[in-house]
Amino acid sequence: MKLIPIHAGNFSCDGGALFGVIPKPLWSKAYPADENNVTKLTMRCLLVDIGEHKILIEAGVGNHYSEKVRQNNGHEETDVIVKSLTQNGYLPEDITDVLFTHLHWDHCNGAVLSENGKYRLQFPNATHWCSQKQWEHSKISNIRERAAYYPEILNFLKTEGNMQLVKYPGLTVRDELFPGISVRMFDGHTPGQMIPFIVSEGKTYVYMADLIPTAANIPIVWLAAYDLYPVTAMEEKERFLKEAAEKEYILFFEHDLYTECATVEWTEKGPKAKGKFSL
Repeated sequence: MKLIPIHAGNFSCDGGALFGVIPKPLWSKAYPADENNVTKLTMRCLLVDIGEHKILIEAGVGNHYSEKVRQNNGHEETDVIVKSLTQNGYLPEDITDVLFTHLHWDHCNGAVLSENGKYRLQFPNATHWCSQKQWEHSKISNIRERAAYYPEILNFLKTEGNMQLVKYPGLTVRDELFPGISVRMFDGHTPGQMIPFIVSEGKTYVYMADLIPTAANIPIVWLAAYDLYPVTAMEEKERFLKEAAEKEYILFFEHDLYTECATVEWTEKGPKAKGKFSL
């Protein structure tokens, strides 16, 4: 098994949105912002190469947006995912599976390209995966979250991208989707967020997605304002981080520009990063 970080571009986020009710004098010590309170985030995908299967976790934002939308969200280099793959010796056609943790635009829209008013698949030979719970939720989402979904792109993925819906619920790790890769469902950020657990050489790597978007979000109450159900998100986070500390999981951060991986420990004040490092 090979684990290869794949860069899908950077974007920006208001610091208040990233840390919710936490005051800026506290969070700004843990994660930098500019004079306009803007934080810089990244979209860090993970390629898991197990030979027969080459599984890409997440796909970035894609190229579907006006210049105004790109400026407002700080998008940079929306075609960078292909460059990152080729730099690591892969082509989009080599990808056999694309696993979406959930269907918000910054996680899945990059699996589709817009060309001359038409869509085509970025990874034409891939089966695409998400949870059934998240798929169904994307169709009935509320006014607060609705802008995060692009129905035309999602429907194209469903009809043309061989989208497979993972149908089991709960917080327990399911039987492996692929050799060495299991998933677990979390509902606080959005219903049916599907978090991959990857076992390689005796270590467990967990792809954080929006369960814990940056290492600075490790403290239980340091939630992003994007979480639909904050109390549920805190309860899920606490259970997961106690387990992560006990079992020495390696947390792989999708959105943290400055920290790729970390381990955690449980202290009298709760969880904290024990070590930060590159994969």
